[in-house]
Amino acid sequence: MPSRMEHRARFAAPADSVYAAVIDPAFLADRLEALGGNNASIVDRTESAQATTFRVRQGLAAEHLPSAVRTLLKGDLVVDRTETWRSDKTGSVKASVQGVPGEINGTTRLSDVDGGTEWVTSLEVKVSIPLVGGKIEKSIGEQVLKLLANEATFTEKWLAHRG
Repeated sequence: MPSRMEHRARFAAPADSVYAAVIDPAFLADRLEALGGNNASIVDRTESAQATTFRVRQGLAAEHLPSAVRTLLKGDLVVDRTETWRSDKTGSVKASVQGVPGEINGTTRLSDVDGGTEWVTSLEVKVSIPLVGGKIEKSIGEQVLKLLANEATFTEKWLAHRG
């Protein structure tokens, strides 16, 4: 059974400003440089009037992984992540971890609240490994929530300086 989780972040900026930042190629490049880990890169990015989609590759050094994950994966963790943001400030997220039979799927939305923005990301982590899949899902989920918290902190600082 997949593990479900939710991350919420608040920003002082209005939702239009946060949305403009998260689809901005400069923001994405800065975020990857600051938080992307080993060999982080923007794999591709497309933009239309209705939506912006980008795919990034991020790395996490093996020494930062929980022991349960290190025993199954040899080497660093490589994550391919695709986000699609629609003009109504909602979107979807899909990620896969190289060498792990499973995926992360989710939705995201930005909403104006109390003079600022709330960013909600709802995710489902599924790892298809008998007996230990649930444990790995939990470990990956914890790492994803840490990453989202770090990205929210980065976004707040980026908006304060550039937004």
